Amino acid sequence: MLEVEFMHILRCDLPIYTLRVLNSKIYVVTSPELISAVNRNSQALAFNPFVAQVGKRITGHDEQTSKIVQHNLNGEEGPGYVTDVHDRIVAALSPGKDLELMTETFLKEAWVSLNSLEAGKVVDLFAWTKDMVTMCSTRAIYGPTNPFNRNPGAFDHDLNFLIADIIPRLLAPVGYKVRSDLAAAFAEYFRHYEPERAQSSAMIEARHHSNTQYGLTPWNQGCLEVGTLLGILANTIPSSFYMLIRLYADPVLLEDIRAELEAVATHVTPDQTRVVEIMALRESCHLLNATWQELLRVHALGVGSRYVREDVLLNNQYRLEKGRVVQMPMAVLHSTPMVWGPDAHEFRPRRFMRESGTAKPPKVNLPGYRPFGGGASLCPGRHFVTLEVLALAACMVLRFDMTPVEGNWQIPAQKQESMATNVFPPEADIKARITKRQGYENVQWNFKMR
Repeated sequence: MLEVEFMHILRCDLPIYTLRVLNSKIYVVTSPELISAVNRNSQALAFNPFVAQVGKRITGHDEQTSKIVQHNLNGEEGPGYVTDVHDRIVAALSPGKDLELMTETFLKEAWVSLNSLEAGKVVDLFAWTKDMVTMCSTRAIYGPTNPFNRNPGAFDHDLNFLIADIIPRLLAPVGYKVRSDLAAAFAEYFRHYEPERAQSSAMIEARHHSNTQYGLTPWNQGCLEVGTLLGILANTIPSSFYMLIRLYADPVLLEDIRAELEAVATHVTPDQTRVVEIMALRESCHLLNATWQELLRVHALGVGSRYVREDVLLNNQYRLEKGRVVQMPMAVLHSTPMVWGPDAHEFRPRRFMRESGTAKPPKVNLPGYRPFGGGASLCPGRHFVTLEVLALAACMVLRFDMTPVEGNWQIPAQKQESMATNVFPPEADIKARITKRQGYENVQWNFKMR
């Protein structure tokens, strides 16, 4: 990771680098053209081996479960555990009624938190965002018996030490205990799991079906769920935080987005309640969506990795040796002027909009834009996190004003807490004062999905 950051500082001008690390090699790809070639070689340059290797270090499941997880990782012999779980989650989180139900449940929980702000409040903004997103997201996913109701621990504590897997009980005692406590709570949840009683999301029902089908014990299901929390929360929380900061720190952008929201995503009922239409945020709010895409371009700084399963001549030019690792650093790809122009280091949401004012199609397939990965490893949760962040941001800016307690808005730098995440949290929190939006103090608010 230090080598990747070093290359970023030097402004990479080569399409691929070889880094020698002890007795091995890492191939660092910085060219969108070569990223496309990596995506086309998804069998030889595979993502799933990292799911199995890093996942065990994060979750601490037993060896028998590891054998189940690692069997037929890439699906050459028909379904395997990893491919089966992935396909079921993709189906559960694709646009449709299941996704909308999860989002609606998330917002019902979030609405309680937002209502508590109406009297005016000073908050540590990242801590407030983390607590609110954690509880509302897990409630939407696991149902009323959500294990976080009893154990809202810091799920991401000491992640890099856990991934290193060097005597974690001694070198990362807090993270190790949090992981063990969460695994026990989720094991209890799955021990008594019944979909109708749990009122859980389609995603959890799908995961439980696969876990049961492959013979995983409740304890190991609980362990694996700790890893799932990374996908559910670790990127969503800082993304939500930076979305709010970016909107409130730019008065012109804030005014324009408020105008857009009021024009196409709200309506007034006969009793004068203003209703936010959630699905219109994704379908019709072009500037809001462009801001979200630009936020991910600027703040998604992780690294996509692949394992070289066989010798490959990448793009008919570069020989990659079997057993090595390929890395694709977002910090480089998302800031190269070759892709984004001379203003690549500026936060400019309208780069994602046409001159007509409509949003460009989401650039999820553009090789130089990888906040949700790419190719065969495209994140199945991208639709849910997008709706969560857009909904929270829209409801906040429509209902509240927010100012820093001290000085002017400053965009805090990010700190890398985990090699397994893409959007890192801020180095320091910001104290913010939240009040009812000026001119809207007496307005009653509600939301509906469509």
